[in-house]
Order: sequence, then C-alpha cells, then structure tokens
Amino acid sequence: MPGHIEFEDAFCPPGSLAAAPRWVTYVLACTILCTTALGCLAGCGGQTGSSSPPVNPNPTPTATSLNPGSAFAGGAAFTITVTGASFVPSSIVQWNGHARVTTFGSSTSLQTAVTGADIAAAGTVMVNVATPAPGGGTSNGLTFTINQPVPVVTISPATAILAAGGQLQFNGQVANSQNLALTWTVNGIVGGGTTVGTISATGLYVAPTAQIDVTISAISQADASLSASANLSVLPPHVIAIRPTTALAEFFNRTTGNAFLPRGSNYIRLAAQTYPDGSVNISHSTFNVGLYNPAAADTSLNNMQAGGYNIVRVFLNGCCHDNALGNPAGGLSSAYLTNLVDFLERAKKHGIAAILTSDWVPIVGGYTDNYGACTQFSNYNTLNLCAGGVKAVSLFFRDLVQDLINAKAPLDAIFAYELRNEYFNDFNFPPLSSTSGMVTTADGQTYDMSSTTSRQQMMDNGLIYFTNQVRAEIVALDPTALVEVGFFVPQSPNPTRLGDPRVITVYPAMANSTADFVSIHPYPFVGGLTFAQYVQNFGFVGFQQQKPVMLEEFGVLESDYPDEATAASIAQDWQVQSCAYDVKGWSFWTWDTSNTEQVDGPFWPADLGAARIANALSPASRPDPCMN
Repeated sequence: MPGHIEFEDAFCPPGSLAAAPRWVTYVLACTILCTTALGCLAGCGGQTGSSSPPVNPNPTPTATSLNPGSAFAGGAAFTITVTGASFVPSSIVQWNGHARVTTFGSSTSLQTAVTGADIAAAGTVMVNVATPAPGGGTSNGLTFTINQPVPVVTISPATAILAAGGQLQFNGQVANSQNLALTWTVNGIVGGGTTVGTISATGLYVAPTAQIDVTISAISQADASLSASANLSVLPPHVIAIRPTTALAEFFNRTTGNAFLPRGSNYIRLAAQTYPDGSVNISHSTFNVGLYNPAAADTSLNNMQAGGYNIVRVFLNGCCHDNALGNPAGGLSSAYLTNLVDFLERAKKHGIAAILTSDWVPIVGGYTDNYGACTQFSNYNTLNLCAGGVKAVSLFFRDLVQDLINAKAPLDAIFAYELRNEYFNDFNFPPLSSTSGMVTTADGQTYDMSSTTSRQQMMDNGLIYFTNQVRAEIVALDPTALVEVGFFVPQSPNPTRLGDPRVITVYPAMANSTADFVSIHPYPFVGGLTFAQYVQNFGFVGFQQQKPVMLEEFGVLESDYPDEATAASIAQDWQVQSCAYDVKGWSFWTWDTSNTEQVDGPFWPADLGAARIANALSPASRPDPCMN
C-alpha cells in the first residue's frame, strides 16, 4: 500500500522471542533490511511512485533544397517544400528568420505557405528550419530568389477571319512592366493603311474592301523588342454593288466598274419533311443534310453558265428539327452550312452569284426563344412586329453571316441576302385580327387597332424597322453585302388575291428603309393582272433612284400554257414588258424542278423538256433582255 514496504518473511512470528539466539539473529536481519529500505526511499526522493526515464535530445535539422527555389516578384501565393534531414513534428520553417505555420511531411520534408506579399518585390530570402529543445537547433540557410519578372506582350485573338470592310477589336496587354502602352501595326505599318487595313491606338482594326492576309502586331512602347502578333485573313468582297446614276440606281461590278444586269433562275429542290407539330409537308430541301446533291447542283450551274446566266436564287430551310438549317443544340447546323458553302464554291467556279433567301427563322437553334414577350402577336406578325420576333431574325442572320465568314465561304459568290422570300402581315392573327385595343410594336410605338390609319401605320413602320434592324446585323459583319426584301403582289389598287388574309403595302415604306434593293414576284397568270397593273399595285415607280427593283420570281403555269414553246414566249414577253418600268434584273421560277417535286402548279421548269424557256431567256442568245 502507499507509504509501506513489505519484506516477505522478514519478521519473526510472535512466539519466537523465547529463543534468545534466534532473536538476536532476527533483530540483526531486520535492522539490515530496514536500513536498506530507508536508503532506497531516500534515493527516490522520498516518493513511493515509479519515475520517468531520461529524455533523448532532438536532432539538429539540416536543409538541402527548396521546391520551388525561386519565383517572380508580384506572383501568386504558393506552397514551398523544404527537403533535408533530421526533421521532427515540432520543426518550424523560418522565412527570413520568421517562423511560419509548418506542415510536417516526414523527417526529410516540411511545407509552408508563401503569400503574394512575401514575394511582392525582387530580392532574396533566407529559408531555414528550426527545431526546439531539448537538443534541436537551427539548420543551415537556403536562399530563395525572387526574380524581377520579364515583361511579356500578349494579343487576342491570335487568329481571325473578316469579311471585306469588317471590323475587329484586338486586345493587347503588357505584363510585368510599369509601362503598359502599346503601338499597333498592320504588316509592320504603324496604324496600317488603305491597302492593308487600319488599326487604331486602342487596337480596333478595320479591314480594306479587298482580299488580303495581314499580320497585326502589338509592340511595347517601353521596349520595341517585345511584341505579339496575330494572323488575320480578309475575305474577298461581294462583287456586285449599287450606285445611283443620273436617272435610276443600277447594279455594277466593283472590279470592272461596268454596269451589271442580273439574269438567272431559282434553283429549287423540294422534299417531304416532318414539321415540329408532326405534320409532313413538302418544303425546300436543297441543302438538307443527306439530301444535298453536289453533282446535280454542279450540272445545273454549268448549264446556267453555258446560257450566260449570272445569278441563282436558293432557299435556306429552317422548317424542321432534323437535317435542316437549325441546330437543336443551338445556332445553325455546321453540316447544313457545309453544303451551302460547297454550293457557293461551285457557283463561283461557274461565274454565278447566289441570292440567299428563306421564309422563316430556323425552328430549332434557340431563335424562337425570343418570342416569350410576344403575347399580342402570332404567326408572321410575330416576326414582323414584335421586338422578340425582329430580334430572332436579326440573330439568325448574324449567325448565318458569321458562320459563313468563319468557314471562309466565298462571299464574293453571294449576290445578296434576302431577309424574307415574301414579306407580309396576316389579318387572321393577332394583333391584326383584333379591331380594338392598343398594341406596342418593336419600334416602340403604340398603335390603335380600332383605327384603319393606325393599323396601316403600324405595318408600314414595322416593315421599315424590321428591314433596318436585320440589315444592320448583316452589314456589321459583312459591310460590302447587298440586302433586300421580297414581296408578292399587293391586293390593291387593282383587285387581286381576293380573300387572302396576307396583306402588304410595299411603297413608300421600302423607299424609306435601308434595304439596298427590292424584289418583286409578279406572275403572268391567265386571267390575272397585266404587268402594268402589277406595277401599280407594287407602287415602285418614282422610287427607283436609290434602290433598284428586281423581278426575282416569275414563272409560267403548265395549266395556263400547256405548250412549252408558248410558255417560253410568255416568259420572254413578261421580261420585255418589265423593262418599260426599269426593272433591273430577273430570276425565273424555276430552273429545273421536276413536276414530281412541285406542290404548287406545276410551273414550267426552264431547263427541262426541250429547255425552250432557258433558251428564250438566255443572255447568251438574247444579250438584250428588253428585246424579243
């Protein structure tokens, strides 16, 4: 028990005192044992518990390397590893003599954090390891170097493609320098020039209106040996432009300066396709993935070229979910655009420029998501009059033009972008189906649906606003492009299309828009209007000083003229009649669409049968379209 030491068998039993000899011996033995026990207690400091063994001293640490061993001044925080020997869990890394929070890895590895403030300025830092007593000590020091960073110039984007006359903002930066100023050059010319394009002091590049490859450089003003460069390709400009004359506006060739008279046809392919509502309809399929036929397209273009034709009109199809222009994942289908680019390359090879047209924005691709606030609008009225609809069309054309540029499509093989095959408003759908209430449209104006005058003003202003907004998106990316809008015949003043809820008044609205020219679609139907009456309904006479008028659709129904020779004569005469009203170009409907493809009509194809219509309208056989 505590405070008591027992010596087993050390005491004699009580009755042993009677034997004197043994007693003496026993007393002596007890005395010796007690003396020994007291000596043991004294040696233990008088304590009766067990004692701790002696403590071994900590080893002296040794540092052999740092990882990393250097950094650039002004850099980001990082973790440094000290490698050495004889480290213990209590060892501490010291940074210029200051203890740092240390992570023990092993007897040969320690880590600590280095902050941005630790390396804010260039210089050197002594790093060592300290181990506390008993023993321990401080290791040898290792030098950590903080280097002055080398100035670096960067530029973005590193590569780019622009349409002729296009603009691109380059971003340049100087790192690790007090002087951030840059000098911008194009092909080594400070600020660039007319032939190579110009660049501002802030890096805004404006391309020339000619094809060229250039190098854009950003050069440090503090050290001219420091620079960064980007490669940029400028695509060829559109070949055809418009200029005013003393009388009327005309098309002309940018390269030769000669007047240009567009003469061509509509290249149409049709196929059954499934619409989003599940219905199956015949729609344009010229460039559909899996249906595009490059060999057939090349044959048709070759025949057009042989006849002296110089333009072709084609439709882009966004009607459906699969294999059409829209990409369900967003934007436009790259496979569809690949087909379109192939066609443009073939057209260019044959000296033919294409008019790109469509009826609607792609159903998929995210464009229709902009309709959310268009609760007062429906059908085509949404696209024409609602801000979300106009935005959808603008975004579609922006993507189309940008994707063509990115694909290095031959923009010089595009005659024009047509914003709508046939623009109209529909009285069967809101807001025109309402005869009361106020409606605010895309142009920010509010119109009274009970007022005939206000309704007409809404449609006229809507046409101008739509045209101006969408055209602006196109020419921002492709400044030398021509932009147009197409129209079927208005219903008055000469009555036609009776009962048709689709309404349009073309002029004077189009004359007040930024469109480059106007496309009209009068057909020589039996029992229909005369060409003179069509002209009255379109109302373009007196408005052609700045914007030419083209007859981009005119065809001959087989049911009206069953004989091909007669049909050819009718087509030719229609063209001649249009010359009296200064029409500046023609595109026949259609070139070679078979009867089995056609839904409407059928119409006589120019280059099928005996190709009598193709020959009758051919610039090769009739250089003057205004003479029979």
